[in-house]
Amino acid sequence: MPTLVVNQGALGDLLLSLPALRLLHQAKGEFTLAANPYLGLFLKHAGEVSSVIPSNASAFSELYIGTIPPLLQYFDDIWWFTRRRGLVPDVFLKPNDKWSSQVVFTVDEGPSRTNCALFQFHQVKNMLGMDDAILEDFLYPMSFSRVIEERNLFHLAVHPGSGSRKKCWPLDRFFQTIRAVINSYGEGNVLLILGPAEADMADEIKRFAQEQGGRLLYMEQQDLLLVAQTLGQTRYFLGNDSGISHLATWCGARSTILFGPTEAGLWSPPLPDTNIIESPARCSPCGPAYRRCQDVHCMEEIQVPQVSSLLRDSMRDM
Repeated sequence: MPTLVVNQGALGDLLLSLPALRLLHQAKGEFTLAANPYLGLFLKHAGEVSSVIPSNASAFSELYIGTIPPLLQYFDDIWWFTRRRGLVPDVFLKPNDKWSSQVVFTVDEGPSRTNCALFQFHQVKNMLGMDDAILEDFLYPMSFSRVIEERNLFHLAVHPGSGSRKKCWPLDRFFQTIRAVINSYGEGNVLLILGPAEADMADEIKRFAQEQGGRLLYMEQQDLLLVAQTLGQTRYFLGNDSGISHLATWCGARSTILFGPTEAGLWSPPLPDTNIIESPARCSPCGPAYRRCQDVHCMEEIQVPQVSSLLRDSMRDM
Protein backbone atom coordinates (compact mmCIF):
# COMPACT_ATOMS: atom_id res chain seq x y z
CA MET A 1 0.00 0.00 0.00
CA PRO A 2 1.95 3.11 -1.18
CA THR A 3 1.79 5.81 1.47
CA LEU A 4 1.82 9.57 0.91
CA VAL A 5 2.42 11.95 3.82
CA VAL A 6 1.55 15.61 3.21
CA ASN A 7 3.15 18.19 5.48
CA GLN A 8 3.36 21.73 4.13
CA GLY A 9 4.80 23.35 7.26
CA ALA A 10 7.83 25.61 7.53
CA LEU A 11 11.11 24.26 8.94
CA GLY A 12 10.19 24.48 12.62
CA ASP A 13 6.71 23.05 12.02
CA LEU A 14 8.10 20.16 9.99
CA LEU A 15 10.66 19.30 12.66
CA LEU A 16 7.93 19.28 15.31
CA SER A 17 6.31 16.57 13.16
CA LEU A 18 9.50 14.51 13.02
CA PRO A 19 8.72 12.07 15.87
CA ALA A 20 5.33 11.33 14.29
CA LEU A 21 6.95 10.87 10.88
CA ARG A 22 9.48 8.47 12.38
CA LEU A 23 6.67 6.50 13.99
CA LEU A 24 4.88 6.32 10.64
CA HIS A 25 8.08 5.08 9.03
CA GLN A 26 8.40 2.35 11.64
CA ALA A 27 4.83 1.22 11.05
CA LYS A 28 4.51 1.68 7.29
CA GLY A 29 8.04 1.33 6.00
CA GLU A 30 9.05 3.70 3.22
CA PHE A 31 6.68 6.55 2.37
CA THR A 32 6.70 9.59 0.10
CA LEU A 33 6.69 13.02 1.72
CA ALA A 34 4.90 15.89 -0.02
CA ALA A 35 6.31 19.12 1.37
CA ASN A 36 7.99 22.38 0.55
CA PRO A 37 10.51 21.10 -2.04
CA TYR A 38 13.52 22.68 -0.31
CA LEU A 39 12.60 21.20 3.06
CA GLY A 40 11.52 17.85 1.64
CA LEU A 41 14.86 17.36 -0.10
CA PHE A 42 16.63 18.38 3.10
CA LEU A 43 14.85 15.62 5.06
CA LYS A 44 15.74 13.17 2.30
CA HIS A 45 19.42 14.12 2.59
CA ALA A 46 19.08 13.64 6.34
CA GLY A 47 17.82 10.10 5.77
CA GLU A 48 14.45 10.79 7.37
CA VAL A 49 12.41 10.04 4.23
CA SER A 50 13.19 8.03 1.13
CA SER A 51 11.32 10.02 -1.51
CA VAL A 52 9.73 13.46 -1.79
CA ILE A 53 7.45 15.35 -4.14
CA PRO A 54 6.83 19.12 -4.01
CA SER A 55 3.52 20.01 -2.42
CA ASN A 56 3.35 23.16 -4.55
CA ALA A 57 3.20 21.07 -7.73
CA SER A 58 0.23 21.37 -10.06
CA ALA A 59 -0.98 18.00 -8.81
CA PHE A 60 -1.86 19.58 -5.49
CA SER A 61 -3.59 22.62 -6.87
CA GLU A 62 -5.90 20.33 -8.85
CA LEU A 63 -6.97 18.61 -5.65
CA TYR A 64 -8.78 21.71 -4.48
CA ILE A 65 -11.08 21.63 -7.50
CA GLY A 66 -11.92 17.97 -6.89
CA THR A 67 -9.56 16.39 -9.43
CA ILE A 68 -7.03 13.72 -8.47
CA PRO A 69 -4.17 13.78 -10.99
CA PRO A 70 -2.35 10.59 -12.07
CA LEU A 71 0.66 11.24 -9.81
CA LEU A 72 -1.45 11.11 -6.67
CA GLN A 73 -3.62 8.23 -7.86
CA TYR A 74 -0.59 6.01 -7.26
CA PHE A 75 -1.03 6.34 -3.50
CA ASP A 76 -3.80 4.56 -1.63
CA ASP A 77 -2.80 5.54 1.93
CA ILE A 78 -2.86 9.30 2.61
CA TRP A 79 -1.73 11.06 5.81
CA TRP A 80 -2.39 14.79 5.81
CA PHE A 81 -0.71 16.90 8.50
CA THR A 82 -2.56 20.18 8.87
CA ARG A 83 -3.48 22.84 11.38
CA ARG A 84 -7.13 22.87 10.34
CA ARG A 85 -9.40 20.38 8.61
CA GLY A 86 -10.55 23.09 6.18
CA LEU A 87 -7.08 23.07 4.60
CA VAL A 88 -7.44 19.44 3.49
CA PRO A 89 -8.99 18.91 0.02
CA ASP A 90 -12.57 17.68 0.36
CA VAL A 91 -11.84 14.64 -1.77
CA PHE A 92 -9.68 13.19 1.02
CA LEU A 93 -12.30 13.78 3.70
CA LYS A 94 -14.93 11.60 2.03
CA PRO A 95 -15.14 7.83 2.60
CA ASN A 96 -13.69 6.03 -0.41
CA ASP A 97 -12.85 2.42 -1.22
CA LYS A 98 -9.84 3.47 -3.33
CA TRP A 99 -7.73 4.86 -0.51
CA SER A 100 -7.57 5.36 3.23
CA SER A 101 -7.10 8.89 4.47
CA GLN A 102 -6.02 10.19 7.86
CA VAL A 103 -5.86 13.80 9.08
CA VAL A 104 -3.25 14.67 11.72
CA PHE A 105 -3.70 18.04 13.38
CA THR A 106 -0.40 19.80 13.95
CA VAL A 107 -1.46 22.20 16.74
CA ASP A 108 -3.55 21.50 19.83
CA GLU A 109 -5.95 24.43 19.82
CA GLY A 110 -7.99 23.04 22.69
CA PRO A 111 -7.66 23.89 26.39
CA SER A 112 -4.87 21.39 27.10
CA ARG A 113 -2.40 23.12 24.69
CA THR A 114 -0.24 20.00 24.35
CA ASN A 115 3.22 20.43 22.85
CA CYS A 116 2.94 20.12 19.06
CA ALA A 117 5.40 17.24 18.77
CA LEU A 118 3.67 15.21 21.48
CA PHE A 119 0.21 16.12 20.16
CA GLN A 120 1.00 14.84 16.66
CA PHE A 121 2.80 11.76 17.94
CA HIS A 122 -0.16 10.70 20.08
CA GLN A 123 -2.58 11.09 17.17
CA VAL A 124 -0.47 8.94 14.86
CA LYS A 125 0.14 6.43 17.63
CA ASN A 126 -3.63 6.07 18.21
CA MET A 127 -4.44 5.87 14.50
CA LEU A 128 -1.89 3.10 14.06
CA GLY A 129 -2.99 1.26 17.21
CA MET A 130 0.59 1.32 18.52
CA ASP A 131 -0.25 1.70 22.20
CA ASP A 132 3.27 0.86 23.37
CA ALA A 133 4.98 3.59 21.31
CA ILE A 134 6.80 6.15 23.49
CA LEU A 135 7.76 9.61 22.24
CA GLU A 136 11.22 9.47 23.86
CA ASP A 137 12.17 6.52 21.65
CA PHE A 138 11.85 8.78 18.60
CA LEU A 139 13.83 11.77 19.87
CA TYR A 140 17.26 10.62 18.70
CA PRO A 141 19.33 13.27 16.90
CA MET A 142 19.39 13.64 13.13
CA SER A 143 22.19 12.09 11.10
CA PHE A 144 24.20 15.35 11.14
CA SER A 145 24.80 15.10 14.90
CA ARG A 146 28.29 14.19 16.13
CA VAL A 147 29.40 12.93 19.52
CA ILE A 148 30.62 15.61 21.89
CA GLU A 149 34.30 14.77 21.32
CA GLU A 150 33.89 15.56 17.61
CA ARG A 151 32.07 18.86 18.12
CA ASN A 152 35.10 21.03 17.62
CA LEU A 153 34.05 23.24 14.72
CA PHE A 154 32.37 25.94 16.86
CA HIS A 155 31.85 26.23 20.57
CA LEU A 156 28.70 28.32 20.26
CA ALA A 157 26.35 29.08 17.36
CA VAL A 158 23.90 31.99 17.57
CA HIS A 159 20.94 32.65 15.32
CA PRO A 160 19.52 36.12 16.14
CA GLY A 161 16.60 35.98 13.71
CA SER A 162 13.22 34.35 13.22
CA GLY A 163 10.43 34.19 10.68
CA SER A 164 8.87 37.18 12.47
CA ARG A 165 10.88 40.09 13.82
CA LYS A 166 8.40 40.28 16.71
CA LYS A 167 9.82 37.01 18.04
CA CYS A 168 13.41 38.31 18.04
CA TRP A 169 15.46 39.37 21.04
CA PRO A 170 17.15 42.74 20.37
CA LEU A 171 20.37 42.28 18.40
CA ASP A 172 22.47 44.34 20.81
CA ARG A 173 21.53 41.92 23.60
CA PHE A 174 22.79 39.00 21.56
CA PHE A 175 26.03 40.96 21.18
CA GLN A 176 26.26 41.59 24.93
CA THR A 177 25.66 37.91 25.64
CA ILE A 178 28.30 36.82 23.13
CA ARG A 179 30.83 39.20 24.72
CA ALA A 180 30.02 37.80 28.17
CA VAL A 181 30.50 34.24 26.95
CA ILE A 182 33.76 35.07 25.14
CA ASN A 183 35.12 36.88 28.19
CA SER A 184 34.23 34.16 30.67
CA TYR A 185 34.86 31.09 28.55
CA GLY A 186 38.36 31.25 27.18
CA GLU A 187 38.31 28.76 24.31
CA GLY A 188 36.39 28.03 21.15
CA ASN A 189 34.94 30.16 18.38
CA VAL A 190 31.46 31.63 18.04
CA LEU A 191 29.37 31.45 14.85
CA LEU A 192 26.51 33.78 13.93
CA ILE A 193 24.00 32.25 11.50
CA LEU A 194 22.14 34.59 9.14
CA GLY A 195 19.34 33.62 6.79
CA PRO A 196 17.32 35.61 4.24
CA ALA A 197 15.12 37.05 7.00
CA GLU A 198 18.18 38.59 8.69
CA ALA A 199 19.57 40.42 5.67
CA ASP A 200 19.03 43.80 7.34
CA MET A 201 21.23 42.71 10.27
CA ALA A 202 24.18 41.68 8.12
CA ASP A 203 26.15 44.94 8.15
CA GLU A 204 25.84 45.38 11.90
CA ILE A 205 26.84 41.78 12.51
CA LYS A 206 29.86 42.07 10.23
CA ARG A 207 31.05 45.13 12.15
CA PHE A 208 30.58 43.32 15.45
CA ALA A 209 32.48 40.28 14.13
CA GLN A 210 35.43 42.42 13.12
CA GLU A 211 35.69 43.74 16.69
CA GLN A 212 36.09 40.26 18.20
CA GLY A 213 39.62 39.55 17.05
CA GLY A 214 38.85 36.46 15.01
CA ARG A 215 36.74 34.82 17.72
CA LEU A 216 33.46 35.42 15.88
CA LEU A 217 32.54 34.27 12.38
CA TYR A 218 29.26 34.46 10.52
CA MET A 219 27.46 32.21 8.06
CA GLU A 220 25.25 34.18 5.70
CA GLN A 221 22.37 32.64 3.68
CA GLN A 222 23.97 29.23 3.31
CA ASP A 223 22.26 26.04 2.17
CA LEU A 224 20.23 24.36 4.92
CA LEU A 225 22.23 21.16 4.54
CA LEU A 226 25.48 23.04 5.28
CA VAL A 227 23.85 24.77 8.26
CA ALA A 228 22.77 21.39 9.66
CA GLN A 229 26.21 19.86 9.15
CA THR A 230 27.75 22.85 10.94
CA LEU A 231 25.31 22.66 13.85
CA GLY A 232 26.03 18.95 14.12
CA GLN A 233 29.66 19.83 14.93
CA THR A 234 28.84 22.74 17.28
CA ARG A 235 28.49 22.27 21.03
CA TYR A 236 26.05 24.99 22.12
CA PHE A 237 23.37 27.12 20.51
CA LEU A 238 21.46 30.30 21.34
CA GLY A 239 18.46 31.60 19.41
CA ASN A 240 14.86 32.76 19.30
CA ASP A 241 11.77 30.68 18.57
CA SER A 242 12.70 29.82 14.97
CA GLY A 243 13.18 26.95 12.56
CA ILE A 244 16.97 27.14 12.93
CA SER A 245 16.61 26.80 16.71
CA HIS A 246 14.58 23.63 16.18
CA LEU A 247 17.20 22.38 13.75
CA ALA A 248 19.99 23.02 16.27
CA THR A 249 18.31 20.80 18.85
CA TRP A 250 17.79 17.99 16.32
CA CYS A 251 21.47 18.30 15.36
CA GLY A 252 22.42 17.63 18.96
CA ALA A 253 23.59 21.07 20.07
CA ARG A 254 22.75 21.93 23.67
CA SER A 255 20.36 24.79 23.03
CA THR A 256 19.05 27.86 24.82
CA ILE A 257 15.92 29.23 23.14
CA LEU A 258 14.13 32.50 23.91
CA PHE A 259 10.33 32.78 23.80
CA GLY A 260 8.22 35.92 24.00
CA PRO A 261 4.89 36.14 22.18
CA THR A 262 4.65 32.44 21.34
CA GLU A 263 3.88 29.64 23.83
CA ALA A 264 6.98 27.67 24.77
CA GLY A 265 4.88 24.79 26.05
CA LEU A 266 3.23 24.48 22.67
CA TRP A 267 6.08 25.25 20.26
CA SER A 268 9.33 24.31 21.99
CA PRO A 269 11.45 21.43 20.66
CA PRO A 270 10.76 18.20 22.56
CA LEU A 271 14.40 17.14 22.83
CA PRO A 272 16.45 16.98 26.04
CA ASP A 273 19.37 19.38 26.50
CA THR A 274 17.08 22.25 25.51
CA ASN A 275 16.86 25.23 27.89
CA ILE A 276 13.88 27.52 27.48
CA ILE A 277 13.78 31.15 28.65
CA GLU A 278 10.33 32.74 28.60
CA SER A 279 9.61 36.45 28.72
CA PRO A 280 8.45 37.72 32.12
CA ALA A 281 6.08 40.20 30.42
CA ARG A 282 2.56 39.98 31.84
CA CYS A 283 1.06 39.79 28.37
CA SER A 284 3.35 36.97 27.27
CA PRO A 285 2.62 34.65 25.61
CA CYS A 286 -0.13 36.17 23.51
CA GLY A 287 -0.21 33.50 20.80
CA PRO A 288 -1.31 34.46 17.27
CA ALA A 289 -2.36 37.90 18.56
CA TYR A 290 1.29 38.97 18.38
CA ARG A 291 0.85 39.53 14.64
CA ARG A 292 -1.53 42.40 15.45
CA CYS A 293 0.44 43.73 18.40
CA GLN A 294 1.77 47.26 17.90
CA ASP A 295 3.80 47.32 21.12
CA VAL A 296 5.85 44.14 21.12
CA HIS A 297 8.03 44.56 24.20
CA CYS A 298 7.98 41.02 25.58
CA MET A 299 11.34 40.04 24.05
CA GLU A 300 12.91 43.23 25.42
CA GLU A 301 11.99 42.15 28.96
CA ILE A 302 14.34 39.15 28.74
CA GLN A 303 17.54 40.35 30.39
CA VAL A 304 21.13 39.69 29.32
CA PRO A 305 22.36 38.43 32.75
CA GLN A 306 19.67 35.74 32.78
CA VAL A 307 20.57 34.49 29.31
CA SER A 308 24.34 34.67 29.69
CA SER A 309 24.19 33.00 33.11
CA LEU A 310 22.08 30.08 31.85
CA LEU A 311 24.29 29.72 28.80
CA ARG A 312 27.48 29.65 30.89
CA ASP A 313 25.92 27.11 33.27
CA SER A 314 25.01 24.95 30.30
CA MET A 315 28.58 25.13 29.02
CA ARG A 316 30.02 24.16 32.38
CA ASP A 317 27.69 21.17 32.73
CA MET A 318 28.67 19.51 29.46
